Amino acid sequence: MIEPNNNPATQMPESQENPLEKYMRVPQIYITLPSGGKYWNPSAIAMPVNGDVPVHSMSSYDELVLKSPDALMNGQGVVDVIQSCIKSIKDAWEMPVTDLDTCLIAIRIATYGESMEYSSACPECKEFNEYEIDLKEFLSLPVDLSAYDNPMQYETLTVKLKPRTFKDQNAANIEIFEQQRIVSVSQSDQLDTETKQKRFSDIFKKITELSLANVTGSIESITVDNQIINDKQVIKNFIENADLKVYKAIEKFHKLSIKAVPDKTIHTECPECKHKYSVPFTFDQSNFFALAF
Repeated sequence: MIEPNNNPATQMPESQENPLEKYMRVPQIYITLPSGGKYWNPSAIAMPVNGDVPVHSMSSYDELVLKSPDALMNGQGVVDVIQSCIKSIKDAWEMPVTDLDTCLIAIRIATYGESMEYSSACPECKEFNEYEIDLKEFLSLPVDLSAYDNPMQYETLTVKLKPRTFKDQNAANIEIFEQQRIVSVSQSDQLDTETKQKRFSDIFKKITELSLANVTGSIESITVDNQIINDKQVIKNFIENADLKVYKAIEKFHKLSIKAVPDKTIHTECPECKHKYSVPFTFDQSNFFALAF
């Protein structure tokens, strides 16, 4: 049995500075959230007075979290890593999606540096090439919040939108993944025609519900006759039963808000044939941090 060390000469007094502290994490970069702290639940973030949010590099534990398929799939791993690296964020589930890309890119830069390798096939000569991109360029892309700041007016209705939270988006992504899995299974030759038709009917119904929920979840309030309505169930009932013209107008406005976060495009040139082309830079949490593993 190992006896506890009670020798005062070898124990570090509680008041003494930890000699390992200089090797612990400190902020590597500071960022400005696209939302500026708006649209957050006040308890979910402690915004610095100057608006500059410090970002730490990932710890060894964070890397292990991001290697867990289950933690990535249910979103908990992403939440844990964001809260570990950005101490100002107390509840990343409540993060507006307008801030998500900025936070993930900042964590990637703080941990591994500003450069990141990517690969693409030239559309002209089909040569497969590897490049390096500067992630700082993506941090400086403007995010258009005008659809959230300026409500939509439709006759006597005033519709105010809000960014969806990471929690809502993650739940929707899980549901979409599940429906895709069901579609794949439903195409099996082992299923009879009637079973396939029923499954596809259920899938179509579910996708319709997801589309409606996506719009409903983005509505902060609806004002009519000077009455502000922000009850989620009342708004849900309205969207499901609204006149088609009204719904189409709200849906169009909602689609404009989705474009708040700009697409990230890489402009490059093939070293083989010198053809210049652009490719969209897309990432998800499961592969964005995989390079250094």
